[in-house]
Amino acid sequence: MQRSSETACNPGLLKAILNESMTEVTVIDADTLRILHANPAAVRNLKVSPAELAKLTPLDLMPPEDAQAFQNLVALLRSGRRRRGSLVMHCRRRDGSLYRVETRMFLSREGGRPLLICFAHDETRHEATEQALAHSASDLRAIVANMPGMAFQILRPPGGTPALHHVGDQSMQLLGIKAATLRADPERFFRMVHEADRAGYLEALAASPGGHLSFDWDGRLHMRAWKDVKWVSVRVSTRITAQGQIWDGIMLNVTHSKLAEEEIRRSRARLRAMAAHVETVKEQERLRLAREVHDDLGGNLTAIKIALAGLARHLPPGNGALAERTAYLETLIDQTFDAAHRIAANLRPATLELGIVAALRQQCQEFGRTTGIACRFSAPAGPLTLDADAAIAIFRIAQEALTNVAKHARATHVRMRLARRADSLVLTLTDDGCGYAPKPRKGGVPGFGILGMSERAAAFGGHLEIDAATPRGTRVSLYIPLDAAATGATE
Repeated sequence: MQRSSETACNPGLLKAILNESMTEVTVIDADTLRILHANPAAVRNLKVSPAELAKLTPLDLMPPEDAQAFQNLVALLRSGRRRRGSLVMHCRRRDGSLYRVETRMFLSREGGRPLLICFAHDETRHEATEQALAHSASDLRAIVANMPGMAFQILRPPGGTPALHHVGDQSMQLLGIKAATLRADPERFFRMVHEADRAGYLEALAASPGGHLSFDWDGRLHMRAWKDVKWVSVRVSTRITAQGQIWDGIMLNVTHSKLAEEEIRRSRARLRAMAAHVETVKEQERLRLAREVHDDLGGNLTAIKIALAGLARHLPPGNGALAERTAYLETLIDQTFDAAHRIAANLRPATLELGIVAALRQQCQEFGRTTGIACRFSAPAGPLTLDADAAIAIFRIAQEALTNVAKHARATHVRMRLARRADSLVLTLTDDGCGYAPKPRKGGVPGFGILGMSERAAAFGGHLEIDAATPRGTRVSLYIPLDAAATGATE
């Protein structure tokens, strides 16, 4: 008769299977109970060498309370009343420790010699796994019960509709609704969504495949029972199981953080408005001082020079000392005139009255004369009408950028370009210097010069960008919306 099993006709394969098996397999002489063979799993668990096992019987490896049950099973197998049997007993390792095994035995004969084939499965690992799972489930329940938000789970079976499978007990604390009530009527959550946030809720809902509460969303809930509004954050992850598609989610109360964020935004808006107001007051004061220097001081200096010229004409001839002294005073008055003009120009450039393009062109020329750095300027050919406050803000930002180039860049060429785009005015200043590497300041606050430039831009709804130029150097780009530049900053 041909054997149908390849294993039965291949002893080498059978031996390999026994050697790799995690189950303990031992072959025992049924008459003497001597252990004839033990696979590697039995040797590892018992921690006894094969040579030592050959001198032992199973009775030597078990406690006395298990010996009688083992002998009874052996007797049943030898008598033929049972073909196979099983029992749960303990095995003793060399170090004296015991471990629990589930044992299955059957009787076989080889050349008329009765042999007991014993399979023992170590149940301690199974018990440890069950205990670990029990602890894990207990820990998970404790975590879910004590978490600061409400956990929920949505199950959509294959071909079915999504349903709330689990709702945490925090539902009452968070929503004022019992968990069982919410499971029975999930639409109740939608009725709590604040009217101002329902459009965003429905938009997020339409983009999700799982129905209500199966997406990521931040919004407000109207708590009618408490006459209050609460911010919540819903976060969901999806997984596929044999039961179907599952969404595991958590809903958190983020009211305090949202209120804090709103207060921070309001504070920043107030600080920005205050900074813009301070800059406006400063520019008005500079304008007033520039006019006083130009008109009052300039007028007085002019009157002094005219009077001094009249005195010089009436000096007695031949008095060289008085003539020399008069010439010195005239030179000093001229120098004071130049200083007054310079101070007035620094306070409020007169070229601003001619427009931002003329003011920036004159600033580039002055920068080139005082620093020796070539500065090239380009601007749109057509007229460019700006609000006075926007014009002075753009000019001050360009002035600060040029000052930074002179102080830090070690550049040889600077290009300043004023351009008009579809909806914004763009001022770009590029140098070929060593590049911009901001030094970290205490508290992470950037340099006050750059901070002032950014705040001036933000006051008009614009922003400032500083990045590396090509092939080297730094590029400073200012973007101001045209409507803000035309009408000025708003509160």
